Amino acid sequence: MSEIEPAGAAPSGPAVLDIGGGTGALLVIVPAALLHSEIEVSPDGRPGARTHTGVHARPIRGELLAVALFPSLDAGTWTLLGAGSCAARIIEVVDGQVTQVDWR
Repeated sequence: MSEIEPAGAAPSGPAVLDIGGGTGALLVIVPAALLHSEIEVSPDGRPGARTHTGVHARPIRGELLAVALFPSLDAGTWTLLGAGSCAARIIEVVDGQVTQVDWR
């Protein structure tokens, strides 16, 4: 498993994304109860190749929301792994774009 960002306090300032050239980013809005936990994803067909990132409060469209940000994932199909009240979900990461999922 690789780690993107720990579950502690979010770094100040805007997030830096590394997208394009076969990678995209994933922003997952989660229930506030998951704040300071971690969210995992795995690429399609490789459930053992999990990547995780911390859930932090970030401003989104004028609201402070609990979000998990994966700043660079290979483009393709990924599985968001269930956490708390969130059931596992299949998502598509698009090359050069930020995929946003509301998982509340």
